[in-house]
Amino acid sequence: MSAKARESYHHGDLKTALITASEEIIRAEGVEGFTLRKAAKSAGVSPGAPSHHFNGTKGLLTAVAIRVFKYLGTELNALSSSGVPAQDLRALALGYVKFAARNPGLFRLICRVDLVDFKDADLMQTSFEAMASYGRAAAAYFGQEPPNLHNRVFRPQMASAMATAHGLAHMVIEGRPALFLDTPDPVSTFIETMLPSVLLATWPDQCVQQA
Repeated sequence: MSAKARESYHHGDLKTALITASEEIIRAEGVEGFTLRKAAKSAGVSPGAPSHHFNGTKGLLTAVAIRVFKYLGTELNALSSSGVPAQDLRALALGYVKFAARNPGLFRLICRVDLVDFKDADLMQTSFEAMASYGRAAAAYFGQEPPNLHNRVFRPQMASAMATAHGLAHMVIEGRPALFLDTPDPVSTFIETMLPSVLLATWPDQCVQQA
């Protein structure tokens, strides 16, 4: 039983203990290594406890995903705003990729629509809040209204902005920079020396408006 999980459990918060235990397993082994039995064992509870408290694997992993989105939101919202949409959009995309690089297992989890209930109200709210600053920067760059959780409208430019950051993040956590960088740490080298140029090429300071 991990120290974090044990501390939560001893304070009477079994659900938090299970979420913490699950997070630690995913950090160490990836989502592929996660099982309810492992989570229960790590939290020091019976094998049936996770299903009882979270209604199965998807319920527990959704709770973990909510926590991960809170981590992501804290990091992105802590980035200072320059007041220049292009610069802010690039900085937030860079922050998104860096978060994925530091937390590959957790990042993969929040991308798994088969394992996480993305229609869960708390998850929808938390994920929207996590990406709110990114959405505002992208909207400002393209001269559009900021995203609205309760009135979602498909906008090609906004979808492209999300797909760009998301694709770059996956490229990094899958180790793709090693294909064209012969350095001891190709991922860090790519993020620090090449990614800013990629983002600048994608979103230059002067946005070309599209119809």
